[in-house]
Amino acid sequence: MFRRISTQERERRAAKAELEVTMRALRANDSAFREAQDPFYIEQLTYQHAALMCRCRALLRLLRADREDV
Repeated sequence: MFRRISTQERERRAAKAELEVTMRALRANDSAFREAQDPFYIEQLTYQHAALMCRCRALLRLLRADREDV
């Protein structure tokens, strides 16, 4: 039988999936940063890293708040 998933559970799963994608992008960014030579590219990677970290923190906050509501 199929179990009906609540909207809150669906949103939590979507946030968790997005967090995994964000973490993969963060690892790719870190790898590219270690290999980068061009100062302009390094600057771009630094800003991208900051944006990814902000997104990661927001998703973690969302998931943590969701867990505390349960």
